[in-house]
Amino acid sequence: MGCERFLFLMLCMAVTLLAGPGGIMTKNYVNSLIAGALFFMGRALLARMAKADARMSDVFRRSAQYRREYPAISTVGFKNVPKARRWN
Repeated sequence: MGCERFLFLMLCMAVTLLAGPGGIMTKNYVNSLIAGALFFMGRALLARMAKADARMSDVFRRSAQYRREYPAISTVGFKNVPKARRWN
């Protein structure tokens, strides 16, 4: 498919839940059409993201995990600099 496996599987799971129990099983065909459109647009978006950076989601998850340790501002000449956490 040309995109990250985890994100593609999450997209497929969301589309399946939208189209299956919320769409065809309840005869709500609008949800099925929305699921189809979501699949094709989401797959194109995921492929575009993979071309831009193959590990974009991993970088985002890691930056979100360490957001408190690495502030997004310069600390040169800055008072009250947050101290890095140490392994104790």
